[in-house]
Amino acid sequence: MENRPEIMGIGELVWDMLPAGRQLGGAPVNFAYWCGRLGAQGYPVSAVGDDELGREALERLAPTGLDLRYVQRNALPTGRVDVRLSGEGIPEYDIVEHVAWDALRADADTLALAARADAVCWGTLAQRSACSREAVEAILAATRPECLKVFDINIRRPWYDREIVLASLAKADVLKLNEEELPLVASMLGIGQSGPEAIAELFRRFALRYVIHTVGADRSEIHAAEGMLSCIPTPRVEVVDTVGAGDSFTAAFVTALLHGEPVVACHRRAVDTAARVCTLHGAIPEAV
Repeated sequence: MENRPEIMGIGELVWDMLPAGRQLGGAPVNFAYWCGRLGAQGYPVSAVGDDELGREALERLAPTGLDLRYVQRNALPTGRVDVRLSGEGIPEYDIVEHVAWDALRADADTLALAARADAVCWGTLAQRSACSREAVEAILAATRPECLKVFDINIRRPWYDREIVLASLAKADVLKLNEEELPLVASMLGIGQSGPEAIAELFRRFALRYVIHTVGADRSEIHAAEGMLSCIPTPRVEVVDTVGAGDSFTAAFVTALLHGEPVVACHRRAVDTAARVCTLHGAIPEAV
């Protein structure tokens, strides 16, 4: 495509330390990768350490076509998520603190990118430290009014609070959340209702254009202030793993929207992309 929107994914870059081996990830990196695959120019804005994991992360990402100029390097260790399996085989996650992306900075190059970006996507996890939260806020403040601001909430306990969620909602044009996150947000805001009533209240309180509500293996919905615009059942596919499916959904919706496609078509593209990612190993096949 001639018109390649410039889209930023801000936040964590991590290695998931799984029992079967480590896997590269982080929602903003996954998001930026799929934006690039779908006709945009994706920019991950994150940080790695000057260590073996940081060097390996950049080596793995180099063949993907991602522009890595905005992945900063600093003296902290590269992000890591330690994954343990309980006796019942249920994974438990320890998102290690005081890592490179916790020290993300809004440097001059990143702010220059923000000033021309067509869309920016961020979540709550990358705002767990004061330093990275200030960077996210500065990047968002540097964007143009017409830049599409996407809050893909991605709540990870205990790395969120009401203040962070409210501040991000106040800046967002698009909110994406799942069936577990909607009740949490409703509770934080003192909204007594759930489901469509809670979503309607979000539109009354914030200047949102769209709310994307995903309900796992059942369906996903796109809402606007006037009500639900689209509801699509989740396709049945042979699932290899679901890593990055939600990030690819967001990337497909945002990229299609920036290319001027109708909302229902954007939703269909998002659903189909996420279903395809579920049939692959990992969120970024080229980096596996």
